[in-house]
Formats: sequence, C-alpha cells, structure tokens
Amino acid sequence: MRNHLRQTLTISIVLTILACAFPAAAPAATAGEWYAEYFPNTALAGGPVLTAYETDLTHIWGDGSPGEGIPADSFSARYTRDVWFESGTYRFTYLSDDGLRIWINDVLVVDNWKDQGEVWHFTDHYVPGGVNRVRIEYYENWGFATLRLSWEKLQGGDSWRATYWPNTNLASPSVLSRNDAAIDFDWSNGSPDPAVPVDEFSARWTRTLGFEAGTYRFYASSDDGVRIYIDEQLVVDSWIKQKLPNTHSGDITLSEGNHVIVVDYFEDGGEAAIHVWWNRLDQLQGWEGRYFDNRDLRGGPALIRDDAEINFNWGEGGPATWMPSDNFSAQWTRTITFEPGLYRFNSTSDDGLRLWIDGIDLRLNNWEEQELTWHYQDWHWLEGAHTLRVEYFEGTGGAQVQFWWDYTATSAAAQAMPPSPTYVSTPVAGRPAAPALPASPTTPPVTLPGPWTGEYFNGRDLAKAPVVTRTDPAINFDWKWEAPVDGVPVNQFAVRWTGAFAFEAGEYRFTTTTDDGVRVYVDGTLIIDNWRPMRGTRYVPCRSRKGHTPCVWSTSRPCRPRRPSSRG
Repeated sequence: MRNHLRQTLTISIVLTILACAFPAAAPAATAGEWYAEYFPNTALAGGPVLTAYETDLTHIWGDGSPGEGIPADSFSARYTRDVWFESGTYRFTYLSDDGLRIWINDVLVVDNWKDQGEVWHFTDHYVPGGVNRVRIEYYENWGFATLRLSWEKLQGGDSWRATYWPNTNLASPSVLSRNDAAIDFDWSNGSPDPAVPVDEFSARWTRTLGFEAGTYRFYASSDDGVRIYIDEQLVVDSWIKQKLPNTHSGDITLSEGNHVIVVDYFEDGGEAAIHVWWNRLDQLQGWEGRYFDNRDLRGGPALIRDDAEINFNWGEGGPATWMPSDNFSAQWTRTITFEPGLYRFNSTSDDGLRLWIDGIDLRLNNWEEQELTWHYQDWHWLEGAHTLRVEYFEGTGGAQVQFWWDYTATSAAAQAMPPSPTYVSTPVAGRPAAPALPASPTTPPVTLPGPWTGEYFNGRDLAKAPVVTRTDPAINFDWKWEAPVDGVPVNQFAVRWTGAFAFEAGEYRFTTTTDDGVRVYVDGTLIIDNWRPMRGTRYVPCRSRKGHTPCVWSTSRPCRPRRPSSRG
C-alpha cells in the first residue's frame, strides 16, 4: 500500500485510495497422460495384462483389440489421470460401444454400464478448482469397440445441447450442433443460423438437470410444432403446424436428482419461434427461488427451490452442482404480510441486484458487475400483504447475495436509526432466523485528505454560479435531513469539491458511497459516473503518475420529502 485516504460524506461519499494487490495467476493445466489398464474380461477382474500411458481417449478399435493379450471382444479397461480444472460446471461428452463409467474424485458422474451401440451422450457436472482425479472405466462385450470422451467448461448460458436439421422430421444428417443459452427464440422470418434453412427445419435440445422432488408444469409456446420429453416420457405434445399466440403445458412429478429433458421442434413455413419454460406447482413456505444458467433470467430455470432466506455465499461455486459457477442469475418471489410501519430495504451483492414491490415498484436497482457492495433504500410505508421480487445476477469471480429489511413504526424512530451494512435476518410468521454474516474487517484509522474547495449549488445544474463557495477541511459530512449550508435547500442541491493531492506512481482504487448521484474526475477524466438517485458504493481502478493530481468530486441530491412521511 502506497497511500491510503478515506473520506466520508453522508449525503454520502466515501473515498478510499489504495494500491491494489493483484493475486497470482492460476496455474495452467499441464499436459498429462492417462494410465491405461486393460483386462481380458468385461468386469475389470484380476490384474491387468496390458498397461500403457496414453495421451488421448479416442479409440476406434472396430473389430480389433487394444493390444497384445487382450481379445477383440469381452475386454475392459480403466484409465486414470490427475487433471487440473478451473472451478466450474463442465460438460462431459462421450460415445462408447459398450459400457462406460466416469468418476471425478471417486464421485460417480456417468453410469452407463450396459451393452449399447455408438450413441453420443453428455452430462453436466460441477468440478472444484485444482487437481482432480479422473477415472474412466469401459467394457466391450462383442461387435465393434469404440470409446471417445471429451469435456468443456460451460460458461453461463451454454447449457442446452442443440442439433438442427434441414427438414421437418429430425432426419439425419444434421447441419448444425451448438450450445444454446435457453430455448427462447423468435426468429420471425429468419433462421437459427446461415447453415439452417429459413423454412422446413427442425431442432432438438437436450440437457440433464437436477430437480428437487416435487410436481412441475412444463410450458411450450411455438410456431410450429413442439414436444417435451422428461426421462423419455412425453409431457407436452403439440406436434402440429400452428401460429402464435399459443401455450401448451403438461404436469409431471419428479423425484430428487437428475432428469433428462428433450425438446423437439419443427418449423414448416412462415414465422419461426419457440419458447420453453416451467414452474413448480408445490406450495413453498419461504422464498420461491428460481435459478437460471444465464445472467439474463432467460428460458426455463435450472433450479426451483424453497429458500428460507436470501443469504448466500457461493464463493467460486454455483447454487447447484449442475449450474455454472459464473454468469448465472436468480429470482426470488414472496408475498409477506407487513406490520404497519416504515421499512428500509438492504442488500449486499456480488454482482447485480434489483427489487420490485408488488410487481411495479422498483426500489433497489444496481444491475451491474460489482464487488460485494452494500446498498439500501429508505423508508417505505408498508401495511398488509405485499409481494417482493428480488433479482440477482453473477458475472465472474465470487458469488454472494443477501437481502433484508429494517423496521420502525414512526418517522421519528426512522430518523434516529442509522443504516448498517451488516446482514440481519428477517424471520416471518414462525420461520427460523438465518445466522448473521460475520462482520466485515474493521478499516484502520486514517487521516482524511484536505483541504477541498467546496462549491454549493441551488439545484442539480452545476453550470450556474454556486450559492456558497468555501474551504472544507475534509469531505466528512452527515447532514441527515438538513441543508448543507445556509441558502441551499434541503433537496435539489449539488456540491462540487476540488483538491490537488500528491500521489506516488501506481495503481489506486477510487471508491464512493453516496446518496445520491456522484461523479469523480481525475485530471479532468471522468472515472466514476453515477449521476442518478441512488445509494451505494462504487469503485474503479485508476493509475496515477507521480506528482500532483487534481481530483474533482461532485454530488447531487434530487427532490424528496424533507422528513419521511407516514407513507414513504
């Protein structure tokens, strides 16, 4: 750390300047070899009669044998390798004739131990970061012998395996295979891809998803035909030529665990569209949490579950083993009966979060990538039943989100209650309270920088002449419900502070916490721009040259009542 300045303004601005420490890059995955063991039986029994080191698991033996001492039929093999993975969800794609099993760290990921022909399959599995032991077991009974295996890390939204055909009956050969973010397309008079014709094409989407036990309703809206299968059971059947609008649905009760979803579609002529999604029909006791494997809340959810609290720290992982660890989103909905009074809504999130009340009243809106940041929104009068909807997305890196509220019965108590960034659970009607998060590390005492030239404006237009210009020893104010200086109103005012400070050369992080708008300039360059009604923290890195660097700050407060009303 070369320099550390911290200043607080509550309307409020908090400025922290520090040299950034960057973690070392993760080690690259090294090239490795599989230790291969071959057995002259189909049960991996006894000792291997042939061992070898192999760099590739692509074997097309046909009617032949893997090597000396191994028959062309009725043999088995085991392949073992330590592999370095980035943490995340991986798609394992495999083809085997006959049986195949895949283990990751002694966890059975694929169990396809049966006689079968050459058919491609895949499964999605979360793998922790670091070195993991991968074990492949294979057997050949009779006939042709084939083994092919690969894997790829799924980014958010790359979860449905899609195949497209240039005909309406899914007849081979196909012309396109890809991963699709969601089954949520409106191609109008176009096509999914230049390789696919505009009319008379078909498609199939497949994926394996984990479900909590319950009853689910699957929906499809399409132009033209659509079918939905769950574990090979036909749930939605509308394989006809049709136009939008239409919605078809089917119900199915699923056990806890993985289930295979297959969606078939054909386009015969005219416009082309297909949308597929699902809901859980069981009554939930807490928040209905809907989790999506993309950051846009698109398509059918990868998980629907009953969440007692919105209080999660997934770290570098995801909400479920079959979901990506980055680029996912979630939506929580709950109807709550509120005691009459004033409510302050709080959130901490890495990354974006936003809140609606009763479907139309957007209260918190911080839909952008950010490190773990606390935001709050004062005070709203609520009484009786109201529906809250909280939406969240995770970009990259760590994933963490909390949402809670503070309550007071009177305006006087609201004015006296300071906001706090520490999560406090909010039990409702007998629901157990969630444990509080550990307090953030205490920031060591620092000397606030100054002096600053402060210009105070009537209104948010800084182009007019300031009402008051004065020297402020530091930006360290808490005006609460009062005006900053005489001659400036309580609301609809703006302030600009300008100061010149010496910096050592290096990387610095500029951080602001404000109510409301804030802009930060360094040498005339705008580096933070949040010129809107808001509360919360923003930061941006900035590289400084050695010497005197002027920093220009400005903030504004829009129009709002001087005191919290009885119906905020």
